[in-house]
Amino acid sequence: MVRRLVFGQNISCLHLTASEPGPLELQPHAHDNEQWVVVTAGSIHFVCEGEEYELEAGDVAYFPSGQRHTATRVGEDGAELLELSAPARLDLVPGSLVPSVMRFD
Repeated sequence: MVRRLVFGQNISCLHLTASEPGPLELQPHAHDNEQWVVVTAGSIHFVCEGEEYELEAGDVAYFPSGQRHTATRVGEDGAELLELSAPARLDLVPGSLVPSVMRFD
């Protein structure tokens, strides 16, 4: 998976490219940041608060602050997406000393 991050004072944008289809080994998590996911190519499967969603190119999903969610599977053609978070996810900056905002409870 290829990740590129840009951020400002109030929002961050993580560009993700997953070229390999199949299951993802990501734990469900929550954080205080609001999060939008914009799928720009391919497809990806998400679970949010127990509800399952298949997102395809052009789809947008919103995860409110505090809702448990995770990506579970990348579609046959891979996936490319933007994850926008507010406030900014400074914990994702390479080499950051900011502790992770993710909760796995």
